[in-house]
Amino acid sequence: MTDVSLAGKKVLMVLPHTQFRDEEYLEPRRILETVGAAITVASDSVRTCYGLNGTIVDSVITTADAKADDFDALVICGGPSVPEFFWNDKKLAELAAAMSSAGKVVAAISLSTVVLAKAKLLAGKQATVYFLPQAIQELKTAGANYVMKPLVIEDKLIMAEGPAESVPFGQAIRAALAG
Repeated sequence: MTDVSLAGKKVLMVLPHTQFRDEEYLEPRRILETVGAAITVASDSVRTCYGLNGTIVDSVITTADAKADDFDALVICGGPSVPEFFWNDKKLAELAAAMSSAGKVVAAISLSTVVLAKAKLLAGKQATVYFLPQAIQELKTAGANYVMKPLVIEDKLIMAEGPAESVPFGQAIRAALAG
């Protein structure tokens, strides 16, 4: 897919400010930037974000201030701090819902898939999430059909089970953005 160009496409990558999974951020970012997508990093506040394995990145916008009209895709990265910071983040859920209803790509990996459930995007759809009983229950409560698959694509909703799927997750986002 080297002939694909995403020049002009804008992607909002959302990270918890602490303990995000480095590869769930780095691999999709690399894949998207390689074909020209512009990446903006958001978190719960404008601050330095720290990955579990030492990646340090600055968020430049808050999830509360991000606007669906400004981006072509939303990518929510995972990590052990996601339940604490993002599962009950109403503004992030509203952003995901707005982007989905506008026909934009909405992607979540690992524990962040629960954000899509809270945004009421998964009812009646197949969904995957990192194998944590509480996360699986959140998906089922939201009406999702939980499947134990590494990657699930439901139209422009893209979900991956965890860090091992970081590359296929990024490739699926690239393909969805390319149309």
